Amino acid sequence: MPLILRPRQQNNVSDPLYATTSAPLSANVSHFPLYLRILWGITALLIALAFVPGTLGDQTFLLRWGLLAVTLIVTVPYLYRATKHGLLWRLRNKLILTYLLIGLTPVVLFFTLVFLSAYVAAGQFAVHLASQHLQLQLDNMGTSDAGFAFSLARRVEDGATAADLAQGRDEGRVASAATTTGRRTGPPPQPVGQPAGATPSQGARPLGMRQRSVYLDDQEIEFRDFMGNAHSPMRISSWIKQRRGGQLKVFAEDGGVLYMSVVDRVASSNGHMITVIGTMPVTQPLLANVAKGLGVVTLLPGVVEDTASGSVRSNAKQQRVSGGTRPGSVNLFDYQVVFRSRLPVLNWESGDIRPVPLVVTSRPSVLFQQLFGTGLTSSITDAVRFSFIAVCIIFALLEIFAFYVAMRLTRSMTGSVEDLYAATLSIDSGDLSHRIHVQQDDQLADLGRSFNRMAWSLGRLIEEQKEKERMQSELSIAQEVQANLFPHSLSGIPSLQLHGICRPARTVSGDYYDFLIFHDDPYQPKKVTGMGLALGDISGKGISAALLMSTLHAAVRAYRFASEELFSEEARSATHQESLECGELFESPARILALLNRHLYRSTQPEKYATLFLSHYDDRSGRLTYSNAGQLPPFVMKPDGSVRALDKGGTVVGLMDGMRYDQETIQLESGDLLIAYSDGVTEPENDFGEFGEDRLLDVVRANRDQPLEVISIEVMAALDAWIGGAEQPDDITLVLARKV
Repeated sequence: MPLILRPRQQNNVSDPLYATTSAPLSANVSHFPLYLRILWGITALLIALAFVPGTLGDQTFLLRWGLLAVTLIVTVPYLYRATKHGLLWRLRNKLILTYLLIGLTPVVLFFTLVFLSAYVAAGQFAVHLASQHLQLQLDNMGTSDAGFAFSLARRVEDGATAADLAQGRDEGRVASAATTTGRRTGPPPQPVGQPAGATPSQGARPLGMRQRSVYLDDQEIEFRDFMGNAHSPMRISSWIKQRRGGQLKVFAEDGGVLYMSVVDRVASSNGHMITVIGTMPVTQPLLANVAKGLGVVTLLPGVVEDTASGSVRSNAKQQRVSGGTRPGSVNLFDYQVVFRSRLPVLNWESGDIRPVPLVVTSRPSVLFQQLFGTGLTSSITDAVRFSFIAVCIIFALLEIFAFYVAMRLTRSMTGSVEDLYAATLSIDSGDLSHRIHVQQDDQLADLGRSFNRMAWSLGRLIEEQKEKERMQSELSIAQEVQANLFPHSLSGIPSLQLHGICRPARTVSGDYYDFLIFHDDPYQPKKVTGMGLALGDISGKGISAALLMSTLHAAVRAYRFASEELFSEEARSATHQESLECGELFESPARILALLNRHLYRSTQPEKYATLFLSHYDDRSGRLTYSNAGQLPPFVMKPDGSVRALDKGGTVVGLMDGMRYDQETIQLESGDLLIAYSDGVTEPENDFGEFGEDRLLDVVRANRDQPLEVISIEVMAALDAWIGGAEQPDDITLVLARKV
């Protein structure tokens, strides 16, 4: 984009590019609004109350976050306007804010990372303790039930039947006494979701704290007395029958009740299978025992999470089971930790496993006591608190020192910046003679001296830019003129299809191609008699090559019109023999090349030359007469894909005087395709080498039955893919002609 400087007056405030000399705060951002002050005051009060130990702090835990979000949403637009239009206009304020951000951001990020890491670690540790306590209860059940199952298996090995086992009160009493403390006298625990005092459904067995059912060969044994253990409500399922033996300890759900379940299957030596199903419902007293010294442990059996889809559905009939007491806060940093995990629960009927949410609520002080023990908690907590306070004090001192140094540096910098700002306003108004008075010796002083040099260079640059714009305008005109030199209409030859394209590497091209149509009468054309085809490449690039290209174009056209004029009927009637010889001039490309060589050699510089392929096609006979002056040999591709190079001719034109050229006449058959091209088609390179003639012929051969425009598009696409992102190295010219 050209650089344009427009002088303007300082009071031209309507110009959007105008820079004001001062930036006073507007009335709407000069003072913090009253409603924002009240909103922030209430938010700060709630945040302070949240750190107060007890119920008041817990009740304001969620409220403070919601109010803080609303306050931020309301405040951000005001702060944006105030910061953009007032605070950050001055460089001094920007520097101070930068120093604050550089100093405070690492501190905030550090303590945020510490808080998040501590929260996640504390929550994960709390879940681990709760899961370990639950698993310990399950392991205790498994130990007692395993002994009972093996004792029954030994009796079966000794020949006891199901009736004998049902009457064996001593064995049952001994086995159950290890896990119970006496007969249950109170009402059975209610299932989760069933109101207290509700009567169990018909056929359901009462629920006790410990429950067992015994099966011999998958047939239940009805024990008369189980020393206070009610029979387990969980029947033997199909998935249990498929187990060969061993012990399974799981949390299971059956009929809306969550249980700790132990399944023991012991095979006797005489081929019988003893199955003992021991259960204990997960109730509030059980979870209270698990959460002792930890906090609150809550199970949500009514919440079903689909791990595949991520959806969550809730069953209102299955309420939560919670146990324990919420620990109190011992200090401001003893925040509440609420962490969620999953407890795998087995569906007793289907045998499927589904996750049940497990929520543990605790505090860091309680977790530290569990982790380090009572004797170490106080000393470790004091050490951590002292270290934290010491780090905060050190950081605060560093921040104060950095702010003091920043203020001193700001005063020294902003003075130089003000001078620079005033100088830019002078330059912007068109006063390129303005200079900054430099007194100091630092980088900002060097910047002032550089600005003075820039102002001097800017005046010179404006003059050069004007000259460059003038040259660019002339170059655009040259491009437009050259575009008109290439043929635009290619119709009118009955037996030949033509297509040509030239893509310059720069603004103008040094390549040249032309189609010259011959008629029976140049003044009243009725019938096309032939066509002249020319394709050339000028040495060099840019303007000089384009000028020589126009010279070559004019010379070829002049010989064409001269030959057509002298070959007309009027010329024949005047001087028959002479007009016949001149009329046949363009039908002899070798003679034309000799004349062009003489013309270019005598009218151009010695280092300038051109390669040129010139041919004449006779429409009536289908013969093509050509001569090639140093141009890459065109090809004639037959319908079967074979090619013939047109290489008869001589050296380049314009380099040496008195050169003669050979010519050759070939017969074009129906379907023959003439391919003429410049070196810009075959010489582009990449890491695999040049594009080359073979790739050109392969592309044309693969699309030879397509229209000539399609063939040209495919060749250009192949060239672009070969060049890739690199700059086009040379002018690209491609001419195609097909015999119909």
